[in-house]
Amino acid sequence: MIWIIGDQGMLGKELSRYFDEAGLSHVGSDREVSILDPSALGSFANRHTPDWIVNCSAYTAVDKAEEEESSAFALNRDGPANIAEAAADLNVPLIHISTDYVFDGSSAEPLAEDAATGPQSVYGKSKLAGEEAVRKITQRHCIIRTAWLYGEFGRNFVYTMLKLMESRSSIKVVDDQKGSPTWTRELARLIAFIVGSKSTAYGTYHFSGEGECSWYAFAREIYRLGREKGVLTSVCEIIPCLSSEFPTPARRPRYSLLSKEKVKRAFGIEIPDWRDSLADFFTTADIPLNAV
Repeated sequence: MIWIIGDQGMLGKELSRYFDEAGLSHVGSDREVSILDPSALGSFANRHTPDWIVNCSAYTAVDKAEEEESSAFALNRDGPANIAEAAADLNVPLIHISTDYVFDGSSAEPLAEDAATGPQSVYGKSKLAGEEAVRKITQRHCIIRTAWLYGEFGRNFVYTMLKLMESRSSIKVVDDQKGSPTWTRELARLIAFIVGSKSTAYGTYHFSGEGECSWYAFAREIYRLGREKGVLTSVCEIIPCLSSEFPTPARRPRYSLLSKEKVKRAFGIEIPDWRDSLADFFTTADIPLNAV
């Protein structure tokens, strides 16, 4: 039995669907079981006695976090600490999802798990604090840092771009931030493998699509596939620009490409190129009409 915390979010919904397909028993909770309430977590855990816990819950409003620091740290540090305590009390492993925002973005090469951290935003600092809390409380953990996540459920960059491309004749997209997009289904596949194999390879791992691109290159591929698959009917010019043209309250990492060598060695997995995953997403996803 797997307990998915945050099962109504983009990754949580994908996990629920993937676990169903894989025949993995699971139970989910969201806001009705507050991660800030240890007694609520303990009561739920005692009722369902999970063998694994997967924490997908988080405060993800990156810019808003600059004004809501206490809320960001509560949900991204204190919540994971409570979840880790629940996992320790049950003596079960915890998979905790983290982010590339724990890095400062100054690297010029793919970031390994032991690379120096240096978050530049409240969001990144709160997520790093959550990682540290999990490591301190339970040794039986897998922390998975991911980046540029998109999927069929909920708001994400792909849906935002499709809406803009359908409604405008031109859009500007930043071309000086580099990373790699991650399809929620590929991340769900990794998590299902870890759980299904009852892995004890605990530690911190990086996972994202293979390859490297900028947000601009990502947007161009979204446009190409959108036109090819008939999702987009309008013509839109996509123009590269600098981050300085779109100042935001929270500073984004300029370079956050994650090295996947450790996760590939540990679990013997192959990771598709981000372009292939995006093409599969457009082929298989039920993209809602209101996305465009």
